[in-house]
Amino acid sequence: MTFLGIMLLVLCFVGCTKPDDGNQNGNGSNSNGLVGWYADKNRVGKQSDFTEINKAINNHELLSSYPTIGNYYYASRELFINNGMYSDSDAHFGRLRFSVPNPITVYRILDNQTFLLYNPFLYEDGAGSGEAVYKLYAGSIFGNMTYYDNPTYYTYYKSDNKLFVSNGDIFTITGNGLIKDGSSAVFNKYDPTKRY
Repeated sequence: MTFLGIMLLVLCFVGCTKPDDGNQNGNGSNSNGLVGWYADKNRVGKQSDFTEINKAINNHELLSSYPTIGNYYYASRELFINNGMYSDSDAHFGRLRFSVPNPITVYRILDNQTFLLYNPFLYEDGAGSGEAVYKLYAGSIFGNMTYYDNPTYYTYYKSDNKLFVSNGDIFTITGNGLIKDGSSAVFNKYDPTKRY
């Protein structure tokens, strides 16, 4: 009878235990390994993106000119930095226009239900507001740069290898990271405290 009672108790305990659905475990991390920061490494600024910019600055290259209105745009650090923020989106940047991805998209899975979306812009280190989302070294002319932003919060749930976010986005979980439905870009996990 004692053996039968123990078996019933074990069966009851096993039957009442929820399967692993990504709840937090004792070490504070998500048991399904999703907690962390994610970026598309092909769409973030990196030192090599600044190579041509640095050459142009060193050569004091004329990027564009508008003689009728007397505007001549020569490559200089100051041309690319305004109040600490990096920009190369205007037409006067000529061949260097859109050299560095800005803004970028970053996702953060905070816990087993909170999903954060960032669209940070690139700044000189310390010049941006919000969270330091992604850090990089841009070479000797620009030095340390950082993407800054404040997040938008969403909830999510996981089902099999899919994440369903409350903003309507759906992601496939792969061995390499997250892929948003309708896209082929892989968002890899990264360390926001590291400088890339």
